Amino acid sequence: MGFFTRITDTATEVSGHAALTKDIRQAVKDGDQEAAGTFRTGTLAAALTTKGCNARGQEVADYVEKVVAADGDSRRAGWLNR
Repeated sequence: MGFFTRITDTATEVSGHAALTKDIRQAVKDGDQEAAGTFRTGTLAAALTTKGCNARGQEVADYVEKVVAADGDSRRAGWLNR
């Protein structure tokens, strides 16, 4: 993998996680209690570290499970599918 490719891949990861973080903050602002109680991993940790990426992935799975338990379906979690 070339140096330029590594830089562009990293920029893409940071950009994607930044957009997800923005959506998480909006969900919390809109009163989504499951989102407020689930997401803790920051953008840079999620984009730049394996531990952070794994944690963010687990948070997404946990969030969907909480939404399904609360609502009976996963429609409210649809904002995760950008």
